[in-house]
Amino acid sequence: MKISTRLFLYILTLILLTSLGLGWISVQDERAHLLGSAGLMARTLARTLAATFKYYHMQDQQQRLSEIIHALLPHDANVNRLLINIYDRRGNRIDLTFEHGLQRRTLRRDRLPVPQGRGSSEEIIRDGGSDYLSVLSPIIDSGGKVQGAVEVLLSLDGINRNLAALVRKFLLFVLLTTLLLGLTLYLISRWSITLPLARLGGAARQLGHGDLGMRIEKSGVHEIDELIGEFNRMAGNIEEQSRKQEELFREKIRLERGLRHRDKLASIGQLAGGLAHEIGTPLGVISGRAEQLLRQCGPDDPARPGLEAIIRQADRISRIMRRMLAFARKPESGQSEVDLAALIDDAFSLCRLRRRGSRTEVTLETDLACTSITADADGLRQLFVNLMLNAFQAMTDGGTIRIASREEKGELIVTFSDTGPGIDDAIADRIFDPFFTTREVGEGTGLGLFMAASIVQEQGGRIEVDREHGGGARFIIRLPRRRITVATETGNNHGQ
Repeated sequence: MKISTRLFLYILTLILLTSLGLGWISVQDERAHLLGSAGLMARTLARTLAATFKYYHMQDQQQRLSEIIHALLPHDANVNRLLINIYDRRGNRIDLTFEHGLQRRTLRRDRLPVPQGRGSSEEIIRDGGSDYLSVLSPIIDSGGKVQGAVEVLLSLDGINRNLAALVRKFLLFVLLTTLLLGLTLYLISRWSITLPLARLGGAARQLGHGDLGMRIEKSGVHEIDELIGEFNRMAGNIEEQSRKQEELFREKIRLERGLRHRDKLASIGQLAGGLAHEIGTPLGVISGRAEQLLRQCGPDDPARPGLEAIIRQADRISRIMRRMLAFARKPESGQSEVDLAALIDDAFSLCRLRRRGSRTEVTLETDLACTSITADADGLRQLFVNLMLNAFQAMTDGGTIRIASREEKGELIVTFSDTGPGIDDAIADRIFDPFFTTREVGEGTGLGLFMAASIVQEQGGRIEVDREHGGGARFIIRLPRRRITVATETGNNHGQ
């Protein structure tokens, strides 16, 4: 059963019991008041008649008696049903009964004990389903002797009807008042208790379904607000714990990726060293023999173009092997104070020299709020060279490279962006993998961005792709401002 319903029933029962008790007391008081008024009137009438009959001779006619009684009766609608009997000194009823709204046969009593004192006697008698108030007053002559008695019988049916109507009205009033108060209490308890508890229950279900940001507004009821406050604090603690667990999970994934990447680097390093050794010697022989044959060919010899192609491809293979050897060896880097602005200009100049045969125009824009960092200068230079070469190759129709830097919480934040076609979300998580490339076969080795990520990680930082940036590729590089030792663990942190 709901709290509001239970509270409504409890209070309704209490109101009904209290109202019925007060009503019963009120009805009894009203009955006593009405009976007292009727008794007073009956006593007054009986005593007045008794005092009158002291000078009245019983031998007078009935008409004379009726005139006297009519003259003494009060003109009140509440006493229009009475019967007056007269008795002699022996208690025998004299045939001078006065009827007023009651029949003579009503409560016919031919003999009554006549009071011997001066006081009146009263009693309530019941006859035929009706109640009557009987007041008997003695008739005393001038000598003080009892000559007879006057009985006034007053019907109480009118009083009973009035009391019954009063009870009906009171019950109707109690019913309406109880329903109104009960409805008011029900609505108040619903707004103050049931609805806030329902919101609390709904919020608990949402929290159980994973909505950790669920909070409840206070209701204005002190006790309920304390419960809501505890719920909000609990939800906040759960959200904080969930956030910490998510961070730990991400850190675990990052470490696992780093370990896998380190194992991959070790395997690639071993493979690169073996390939350089195994391929270098025969490649040198092939290149040397081709150059010797080329020198023996004339300018118009048909074999010349083929020999030139062999030499070019051999040189290309040789460059690839040198890069693989450089990647496999990873000499210890030295830490020094680096001027970032000068280093970026130097890297851009190297890239333009390597692309001097290209007809595309690429410009450099920098916004360096922070230019000083302690790092490996050669590594950073190679980082920007690789990123710039990648941008040069992407912007086939020319464009702009923008580099900005700022300091944030002890880190140097460098943003590198270009105006090329950008990076598809489908491959954003793979661009830092070794040998991954989207270019045609023979146009790239897939090591440029891989080596850039390795350099950043060796400096104790991380590099990631800005997925929300539109209109070209955008990389965010985070480097520590001061670094004493070189990191021995490398890991791929992109996309975090």
